[in-house]
Amino acid sequence: MATLIPTRDELRDFFAEELELPADVVGYESDFEADLGVDSLATMEILVQLEKKYSIRLEESEFAGLTSVNAVHAFLADRLEAA
Repeated sequence: MATLIPTRDELRDFFAEELELPADVVGYESDFEADLGVDSLATMEILVQLEKKYSIRLEESEFAGLTSVNAVHAFLADRLEAA
């Protein structure tokens, strides 16, 4: 059974919960580092949680481009549709 592609709202809520921020603070285009003050190590830790939640494997080189909810959504849509 294929994993359903999460909506942008679901991803925003996921990141808000992981970052302990209100969901309305986490915009779809908010840069995790520049706009939300998340350092690269914390971003990687959150993306590892994303791997677990959606049963996917991310290569370290893929982390760099995943800097916003929209970027993560597009990546997951491509990855999960291909699965």
